[in-house]
Amino acid sequence: MCDPVSLGLLASALTAKTINTRQTARRQDRELAAGIRKQGEIGRESAGRVQEEISSLAASDPEAEKAEAIQGFMNTLRANQDLTQEAVPGVPGASERFAEDVSGAQAGVGARAGGRASLLSKIDAPSRQRTREAVGRGQLAADVRGFADRSEMEDFMARLRASEQRNNPLIDIGADIISGVATGGIASGKNLTTLFGDKIANLGFLGAP
Repeated sequence: MCDPVSLGLLASALTAKTINTRQTARRQDRELAAGIRKQGEIGRESAGRVQEEISSLAASDPEAEKAEAIQGFMNTLRANQDLTQEAVPGVPGASERFAEDVSGAQAGVGARAGGRASLLSKIDAPSRQRTREAVGRGQLAADVRGFADRSEMEDFMARLRASEQRNNPLIDIGADIISGVATGGIASGKNLTTLFGDKIANLGFLGAP
């Protein structure tokens, strides 16, 4: 006849170790799930950055580059206005008509310079546009690589945290001791119920841990 106390001790030890292992597995799952959520956030950041660059390319217009180039040329002309005036110098003491002619000639020099600035800006604008787009694509590639590195690091850290989750050693040790006592009793043919009587039963070993 099987000893009910020995069987109860074995069942209790097995149940305790099983629950301990399941709790460890749940903690590992929580760490991995947290890592997946974080990777999802990083993925959304990466997708947003890509969409931002796509919108920037869709809105890319050489006219904006042209206007910027013209502004730069005109700023240079204004900064060198004295040189423009020196191109058609005046003569001190000359007649009013001569002064007007000089002034008109100087204005003509400025107008021709402005016209050339406009022409140069039209030539320069497409090149500037393509350069800016290339820089944007290069920056996008670097950013996406950075997002990928962050995602890989988060995956590594989540797996590391999950691997650090361990069973409660006290529960496992206690279960091993109980299991050893029960197995020893069965192997030796001793009836623990008869040997210890109500003392073991009152400890609650037959119930759930």
